[in-house]
Amino acid sequence: MKIYSLAVFLFVTGTLAGCQTPPNIKQMQDENAQLKAELTQSKAKVVALQQQERQLQSHINELNRVMAVLDTEKTVRVQESSELRSQVRRYVQKEIDELKAFMVQSDLLDFVGGELVQRNSIDHQSMLLVDLANPMPASGTLTGVGAHFIKPGTFTVQVLRPVQEHLLVIWTSSTLTATNSGVSQVNFPISVGVEKGDVIGYVFHQPGVVSFDEGTGNTRYISDVPKLGQSIKVRSLEGSSEKRAYSVGVYGLLN
Repeated sequence: MKIYSLAVFLFVTGTLAGCQTPPNIKQMQDENAQLKAELTQSKAKVVALQQQERQLQSHINELNRVMAVLDTEKTVRVQESSELRSQVRRYVQKEIDELKAFMVQSDLLDFVGGELVQRNSIDHQSMLLVDLANPMPASGTLTGVGAHFIKPGTFTVQVLRPVQEHLLVIWTSSTLTATNSGVSQVNFPISVGVEKGDVIGYVFHQPGVVSFDEGTGNTRYISDVPKLGQSIKVRSLEGSSEKRAYSVGVYGLLN
């Protein structure tokens, strides 16, 4: 009888022990509930962010529309402005050309260079001639070249600016053509501005287009013709002792 009672006691004790919830299960249930609450909050935030994204995208679309309208308006204004500037330039250029022609015909332009007379010598090769005897006496605008041409030919003109011991090429003309022999003028397609002290260089592409005398001027020469933006040393120019004077110069309006 005692053995039966002991067995019943042990069975009842084990059953009661198995029905109790361990503490770690309760903790896991609490953490699970907390995670569910946090997930619900995160979902709510995601929904709010998605709504903000839709609002921002709508705002971006509106800004893009406004920018497209502004670009169209700007393009129209630029076209109108460009057309107006083009018309003004054509008008001003026409007035300048007419004024230039009037002053040439009336012999009212300033001349800087050698006397346009027949001289005794000619060059036998093409080279840069730099007229150091006739620097620009004032700033102004040059409109063309005058020369006593021995024969027709082509040439270019350079404006060189003294910088310490160098001469810097600040402008080079397009190829100009002398169609007749004798004294004549050749206009630049576009006038060029000069400063006081600038000197003029000439490159005759064929030998013997203009003539020169020695002892009355200070035109020097160099066979290696510099390009626009390049400079040459003054002492690299040849002919300092020859004192050449050529029958060529430039016309313009000087201040």
